[in-house]
Amino acid sequence: MVCSTYRQQNRDMANQLLRYMVYLKNEKYLPQDASSILSLSRNILQDYKIIIRDARIATHFVELDMSIPSTVEIEKIKSKLSGIGSIVEIDRIVETDLDKKISLKMARELFNNEKYWKTHEVLEGTWKHTQGDERALLNGIILVAAALVHYQKGEQAICISILKRALVKLNNAYGNYHDIDIDSLKSQVTNMVNSAKVSSFKI
Repeated sequence: MVCSTYRQQNRDMANQLLRYMVYLKNEKYLPQDASSILSLSRNILQDYKIIIRDARIATHFVELDMSIPSTVEIEKIKSKLSGIGSIVEIDRIVETDLDKKISLKMARELFNNEKYWKTHEVLEGTWKHTQGDERALLNGIILVAAALVHYQKGEQAICISILKRALVKLNNAYGNYHDIDIDSLKSQVTNMVNSAKVSSFKI
């Protein structure tokens, strides 16, 4: 019985799924292509028991959100996905607690590189430890990042809806917050909501 349990534990460890963001070079795709890229990538990797949650299209890369069995060689994935684009980065997702200053600096860099999903994740850890106006401000920035995740998936209407919610959270925030120009951020979001035209921008 003990041996059987031990073997099962070893099998479970061998089949452990590790979460990654896989970035492919984008030479021709637009956000409206996200759904077809998701279907194509799932079809390409169907024999590897890989879970692909989303495909998101940024200006210079295609971001694939996937969980990969620990037994699968990354080099095989690179080869298989080359028909969509060459892999420029593979980022293992691991939860970590970051100092607020480091977290906000990292989030700003991620946002400005159109890595909106990771921006959301990094800021959420900081948001949990804030209160009052700062909590509302961070929630607003998180919602902007979340909205742009939907934009990268070609979901414009959902994006606009979330941007409206972000403006409510940002209503009482002004000036600079850890090198983030809040007034400029609110102006950008307001313009996108009013025009119903979304695009990436820097903060």
